[in-house]
Amino acid sequence: MSLKGKEEFIAESLKEYYSDKYKNVDYREGEDPPDIYLSLDDNEVAIEITELDTNVLNTRKTLDMGYIQFIDSLNISHKKHLPDGVGLLIHFYHNNIKISKIKKDFLKVLSTFINEYAMNIGHKVESSIGKVNFTIEVFKTNNGKSGFAGSVGQYGGKIKKSRDIEEVCRQIAESNLSLMSSATILNRIMDKNKKCKHLDKPVYLALYDNYYSKFTTFNDNNHIDFYNEIMKNITDFGIFEKIFIIFENGDVLEFNNYIK
Repeated sequence: MSLKGKEEFIAESLKEYYSDKYKNVDYREGEDPPDIYLSLDDNEVAIEITELDTNVLNTRKTLDMGYIQFIDSLNISHKKHLPDGVGLLIHFYHNNIKISKIKKDFLKVLSTFINEYAMNIGHKVESSIGKVNFTIEVFKTNNGKSGFAGSVGQYGGKIKKSRDIEEVCRQIAESNLSLMSSATILNRIMDKNKKCKHLDKPVYLALYDNYYSKFTTFNDNNHIDFYNEIMKNITDFGIFEKIFIIFENGDVLEFNNYIK
């Protein structure tokens, strides 16, 4: 068998996943398409494999996602330090520098800011760490809860005072990790539907995620919750009866196409 490393990893992950459901599970190389055929007892399923990584998301978006995921993580690590009804709006301008390069120093700045200004609604600072520019602004939340929100830009550093809330929301939406991941999955579904439309059913699609680990660990279920939320809004898989998302640690998520 001449499967590539990632294809073989996905095939083995699916084999292990189905081993508890069927007595005899095996796979063989396909004709591209599909990449593999998975044998489940007396049935054989065509499975097309593709990746969710920087080949689909460009480098800019990958950097953006790192910052967005970092901002989101603050709702776990630092939310408890904010008074009720207070939120912090953080804008990063990364100039193509990874969040890992400034994370430690920024957390020190953030802790000082919270201690000194968390009660001052409307207070804003503009600063930089290395070549990464950022702003932190205190705002009053509508629901009385505390938390963090933010957005990411590639270049810049000054927030225009004329910017209204619609513009802020638009920028946050464009940078949001979930929206970008949803768009990536939909792109893969559309592309692989065209490629596999001639195959006999059933046909499954296996998506290999090798970028989410850049923003978190697998010590909790964040990666599972993340994709469960995304897939709630993707209801049409086209020709694919099932879609799997396989992670670097071997976790497998299964989603069924209920549109006939």
